[in-house]
Amino acid sequence: MFAISPGLDHLYPSSGLAWAFRTAGHHVAVATSGVSTEAAAHAGFAVREVSAGADFLSIFPRAGSPEERARAMRERGLAIARTLETPDIILEKFSRVSDLMLEGTLRFAEAWQPDLIVYSRLNGAALVTARALGIPAVEHGFSFLREGAMPERFLPYLAPLYERMGVPHELPRIQSVYFAPESMMHGDGEGWTMRSVPFHGGGTLPDWMAEPKQRPRVVVTLGTTVPHVAGVGSLHSVLDSAAQVDAEFVLALGDDPDLDALGTLPGNVRVVGWTPLSTLLTTCDAIIHHGGAGTTLTSAHAGVPQLAIPHGADNWINAAMVERCGLGLDRSAEQVDAALLKALVHDEDLHASARAGAARLAAEPGPDLMVPRLLELTGNR
Repeated sequence: MFAISPGLDHLYPSSGLAWAFRTAGHHVAVATSGVSTEAAAHAGFAVREVSAGADFLSIFPRAGSPEERARAMRERGLAIARTLETPDIILEKFSRVSDLMLEGTLRFAEAWQPDLIVYSRLNGAALVTARALGIPAVEHGFSFLREGAMPERFLPYLAPLYERMGVPHELPRIQSVYFAPESMMHGDGEGWTMRSVPFHGGGTLPDWMAEPKQRPRVVVTLGTTVPHVAGVGSLHSVLDSAAQVDAEFVLALGDDPDLDALGTLPGNVRVVGWTPLSTLLTTCDAIIHHGGAGTTLTSAHAGVPQLAIPHGADNWINAAMVERCGLGLDRSAEQVDAALLKALVHDEDLHASARAGAARLAAEPGPDLMVPRLLELTGNR
């Protein structure tokens, strides 16, 4: 059973391993909620909505102006870069998310009787459920942080959940799986490394993606969280500079973005709705993004140079890794100009280094090789 917190950035990183179990002949079901429910079904998985109608947005309210939210996001992200650990406030919020998902997750598991639970790393309902059933839990990472102590740090916040279900307040047996090689990780903790399989859903490709491009193409994205929390105003310098670069810039900010803050866009900017990033990158020569872990790793697998402009969360850690590992550039929005964008598109050394990074990632063991190792955790069940 894959127990996944609401959010596409929690679901998609685990899809490769879920499919590896299925193609190896094992039964797989996803226990999740919110937007992840429909996305998991569209990915071809049997899925159980464990908390229908739950108000997750109330746990993450949008307080203040976009500028104030952007500032708070930045301060929290810089704190993560200093401490290399998930802040307590995030553990507290996800304990509340887990509380909403707990009963549905546990009841489904009791009925379905899985031998193993793979969970997105902030899903406390999975920890309670695994302990209740006496089965191992596999923490599936979705960031470049190793946090071996995080389950123990998370446990006190989950005490009311254990008590409510009458389960001993103890962690199950946990095995961590990281989605990037040692050279790309930060922090402390032991685990197994598995090659990521970038996946961002399916969809019908538009005509412009099925035709030969006429000039270099650069995708610009801020992921799913930044536009919702802080808006898209941070892209001013990128788009102003784009007008001076002989390239097509694909502005991929999801469906119905509020672009008013950007004013009139240059003629070489194409605005698109939700487009699977892993597929879009096959037609692109570079990417400009916020430094999100999933976006960073997907771009690294695609072998295209990256310009990471950190906004919050673990973005500064990821952006620093991008430059350290030769995958691209780490800059603030204020440092972006036309010369920088021209280098991103045309610097052959940068492109060669990004391709070499993709080759290193491709050499890592894939999910198909991880399946038998994880099955050993189940013993004779």
